[in-house]
Amino acid sequence: MYELYNNYIENSVVNVNWNIGVYCRLSREDEKEDFNKQSESIENQLKFINGFTLSQGLKIKKVYKDDGFSGTNFDRPGFKKMISDIENKEINMVITKDLSRLGRDYIDTGYYIEKYFPSKNIRYIAITDNVDTFDSNNSNNDITPFKTVFNDMYAKDTSKKVRAILMTKALNGESIKAFQPYGYMKDPKNKNKIIIDKNVSEIVVKIFDMYKSGKNKSQICRYLNENHITTPLKYKEETTNYKNPNKKFYVWSSSMISKILRDRIYIGDLVQHKHTKINYKVKKNIKVDPSQYIIVPNNHESIIDIDTFNIVQKMLDKQSNEWTYSSSNSPHLLRGLVYCSCGGKVTYNKNHGKYFRCVCSSYKKAGAKFCNNIQYLREDELISIVLENLRKNVKKYLDFKKLNYKVKKPKIKDNRVDIERQISLLEQKQKSMYEDKLNNIISTELFVQMSKELEEKKKGLNVILNDIQKKYDEENVKIKDDKIEEYINKVLEFKTDNEINRDILVKLIDKIVIENKKVKSITYNFSIPN
Repeated sequence: MYELYNNYIENSVVNVNWNIGVYCRLSREDEKEDFNKQSESIENQLKFINGFTLSQGLKIKKVYKDDGFSGTNFDRPGFKKMISDIENKEINMVITKDLSRLGRDYIDTGYYIEKYFPSKNIRYIAITDNVDTFDSNNSNNDITPFKTVFNDMYAKDTSKKVRAILMTKALNGESIKAFQPYGYMKDPKNKNKIIIDKNVSEIVVKIFDMYKSGKNKSQICRYLNENHITTPLKYKEETTNYKNPNKKFYVWSSSMISKILRDRIYIGDLVQHKHTKINYKVKKNIKVDPSQYIIVPNNHESIIDIDTFNIVQKMLDKQSNEWTYSSSNSPHLLRGLVYCSCGGKVTYNKNHGKYFRCVCSSYKKAGAKFCNNIQYLREDELISIVLENLRKNVKKYLDFKKLNYKVKKPKIKDNRVDIERQISLLEQKQKSMYEDKLNNIISTELFVQMSKELEEKKKGLNVILNDIQKKYDEENVKIKDDKIEEYINKVLEFKTDNEINRDILVKLIDKIVIENKKVKSITYNFSIPN
C-alpha cells in the first residue's frame, strides 16, 4: 500500500521539517453504510496512518478527530482546530486515510485541496487515493477533483438511504429521535422504543394538574423555578451526551410549559417528522406541514389520561383566542418593540401611571436573580424619544439616497434552474467517464484531458450561476428598500406624534433597548449612513 510513496518521499525536499497533522473523521452515515465499517473507525484510521508515517520515516505532531460529524460540511470542531493550527504555523502537512475523510462536499473539499492548502504551503496526502499535493509527477493529483465529485455523490446517495430507513422506522412506531421528550427515555432493551422516565414523569403530571386547576404558565414557571425543578434542557444534559454551550440560564419558561402541554406524546401517541433538513449538505431544519406528520396512536405507555389532555387543549385554545382578540382591539404603539438590556421583553403596564415596566421573561421566571434593572419609563417620554430619533435617522437615510441615486435596473432573468441542470449533466458525464476509465474503455490520459475540459465548463457555469444569484439578491434588496422607503416617506408627512401609525413603527423599528430608566439603543430595519 505504501510503496508508491517511497521514492518520492526519499527524494522530496529533504530540508523541510514536516510538522504533521493527522485528520480523522467518521459520521453516523459512514457507520451505517460502509460494509467495512470497522476499518473506517477513528481508531483504525489512526492505526492505518501510523503505519504509513512509520514506513516513510515521518513523525506525527498532532491528531485531529471528528467522530460523528458529516463530511458534507466543514463546521466540525476537530477540523476547525486543525485550520487554526495551520494559521498559527504549527503544522505544515495534513494526512488523511482518503479524500472522503477530509470531506464529501466536492466544492468545499476542492477549495481546501486546490486553494487553501497551497496558499498556506501545506502538503496534503490522502493515502489510499494516492494523492500527494507536493508530488508534481503524481498523475493521481490530476483526477483528485473528480474523486471529490464522486464522494459528494456517495454522500447524497447515503443521505437518501438513511432518510428512507428513518421514515420506515417512524411509520412502524419506532422512535427516530436522538433524545426523548421530558418524561420519557429510551428503552435500555430497545433503543427505538420509549418508556416512562419515572425520575421526571411526575413533574409532567404536576404541570398538567396546575394548568387544569387554573394556574397560568407564568405561575407554573415560578413554582418550578422556586422549587429548583430541573428544566428539560438541563435534565437532558445531565442524563445524555447532549451539550448546549450557548445556553446561559436553565430556567423554566412559558414556551417550555406550552410545549409540554401541547405534546401528544404524553397520551401515548408518537408524533414524528415535524422537521426535515433542506438537503443533505445543509444542517438547518425546516418545519413540516402538520398534514405530513407521522403519527402512530397508542404507541407507548401514557403519562397523562386523554380526558385531562383534552380539557387542557380546550383551555389553551380559549386563552389563545382571547389573547388574539384583546390584542387586536387596541395594541399599544410600541408593543413588542421594547426590550430590557438583560434581553427580556418589556411590557406596557397601564396600571402604573402609563409607565413602561420591565417584566422581562428572565424576571418573570426567576426574579431579580436574572434581572435587577429598574425599568420604569413614562409612556409619553419614551414615545417622544423614539420618534425624535426615528425622524433624525429617516432624514439621514433620505439625504444619503439623494446623493447616491441610481437608476433602477430591469429585473434580471432568472435562469438558475437551467444552469443547475447543465452542471448536473456535466457531473453525470464525469461519472460515466470515470466508469469507462475503470473498465479500460478509455485511457487515463484521455480521461484526464476530457475531465479537465468538463471541469472548465463547470467552473464557467458556476461563475454565471453565482453572478445570477448576486444580481438576484441585489434585486431583492432593492425591492425591500423600496418597501421601506414607502413607510419612511410617510413618517415625514406626520406633523404630530399622535398621528404616528403603529404599523409604520413595526416596519421601521426592529428593537428598542432600555436600561436604568433610559433608552440605551434603537435598532432599525433600514441602513443608517454614518
